[in-house]
Amino acid sequence: MTKPQPGKFNLDAALGGYALNKMCHSLNRAENRVAFASDERGYCARYGLGEEEIAAVVARDKPRLFELGGNMYFLAKLDRVKKVEEI
Repeated sequence: MTKPQPGKFNLDAALGGYALNKMCHSLNRAENRVAFASDERGYCARYGLGEEEIAAVVARDKPRLFELGGNMYFLAKLDRVKKVEEI
Protein backbone atom coordinates (compact mmCIF):
# COMPACT_ATOMS: atom_id res chain seq x y z
CA MET A 1 0.00 0.00 0.00
CA THR A 2 1.32 3.44 -0.86
CA LYS A 3 1.57 5.91 1.98
CA PRO A 4 -1.63 7.97 2.19
CA GLN A 5 -1.29 11.71 1.78
CA PRO A 6 -3.67 14.08 3.56
CA GLY A 7 -6.31 15.37 1.14
CA LYS A 8 -5.62 12.72 -1.52
CA PHE A 9 -7.83 9.70 -2.01
CA ASN A 10 -6.17 6.32 -1.52
CA LEU A 11 -8.41 3.28 -2.08
CA ASP A 12 -6.39 0.90 0.08
CA ALA A 13 -6.34 3.37 2.96
CA ALA A 14 -10.05 4.09 2.57
CA LEU A 15 -10.92 0.41 2.77
CA GLY A 16 -8.56 -0.05 5.71
CA GLY A 17 -10.01 2.95 7.52
CA TYR A 18 -13.69 2.08 7.09
CA ALA A 19 -14.36 1.39 10.79
CA LEU A 20 -12.45 4.51 11.84
CA ASN A 21 -14.36 6.69 9.39
CA LYS A 22 -17.68 5.13 10.35
CA MET A 23 -17.00 5.87 14.01
CA CYS A 24 -16.06 9.48 13.23
CA HIS A 25 -19.17 9.90 11.07
CA SER A 26 -21.32 8.77 13.98
CA LEU A 27 -20.17 11.89 15.85
CA ASN A 28 -22.57 13.96 13.75
CA ARG A 29 -25.23 13.09 16.33
CA ALA A 30 -25.13 14.99 19.63
CA GLU A 31 -25.95 11.93 21.73
CA ASN A 32 -23.04 10.06 20.15
CA ARG A 33 -20.66 12.92 20.95
CA VAL A 34 -21.76 12.73 24.59
CA ALA A 35 -21.24 8.94 24.64
CA PHE A 36 -17.84 9.30 22.97
CA ALA A 37 -16.72 12.01 25.40
CA SER A 38 -17.67 9.90 28.41
CA ASP A 39 -15.72 6.80 27.27
CA GLU A 40 -13.59 7.34 24.16
CA ARG A 41 -11.91 3.94 24.24
CA GLY A 42 -15.15 2.05 24.80
CA TYR A 43 -16.94 4.00 22.09
CA CYS A 44 -14.18 3.27 19.58
CA ALA A 45 -14.20 -0.41 20.51
CA ARG A 46 -17.92 -0.61 19.68
CA TYR A 47 -16.98 0.18 16.08
CA GLY A 48 -14.26 -2.47 15.97
CA LEU A 49 -11.25 -0.16 16.10
CA GLY A 50 -7.97 -1.79 17.05
CA GLU A 51 -5.68 -0.58 19.83
CA GLU A 52 -3.48 1.39 17.42
CA GLU A 53 -6.48 3.22 16.01
CA ILE A 54 -7.94 3.85 19.47
CA ALA A 55 -4.65 5.25 20.75
CA ALA A 56 -4.45 7.62 17.77
CA VAL A 57 -8.05 8.77 18.31
CA VAL A 58 -7.52 9.39 22.04
CA ALA A 59 -4.30 11.31 21.29
CA ARG A 60 -6.02 13.17 18.38
CA ASP A 61 -2.93 12.22 16.34
CA LYS A 62 -4.23 13.33 12.95
CA PRO A 63 -1.11 12.37 10.94
CA ARG A 64 -1.33 8.83 12.34
CA LEU A 65 -5.09 8.70 11.78
CA PHE A 66 -4.51 9.61 8.12
CA GLU A 67 -1.97 6.79 7.86
CA LEU A 68 -4.54 4.41 9.34
CA GLY A 69 -7.03 5.28 6.62
CA GLY A 70 -8.85 8.21 8.17
CA ASN A 71 -10.57 10.58 5.79
CA MET A 72 -10.06 14.27 6.53
CA TYR A 73 -13.79 14.99 6.30
CA PHE A 74 -14.65 12.30 8.83
CA LEU A 75 -11.70 13.04 11.11
CA ALA A 76 -12.89 16.64 11.37
CA LYS A 77 -15.81 15.28 13.42
CA LEU A 78 -13.34 14.58 16.23
CA ASP A 79 -12.81 18.32 16.54
CA ARG A 80 -16.47 18.69 17.54
CA VAL A 81 -15.91 16.66 20.71
CA LYS A 82 -14.21 18.14 23.73
CA LYS A 83 -12.15 15.77 25.80
CA VAL A 84 -13.71 15.07 29.18
CA GLU A 85 -10.82 16.71 31.03
CA GLU A 86 -11.35 19.89 28.94
CA ILE A 87 -15.03 20.22 29.92
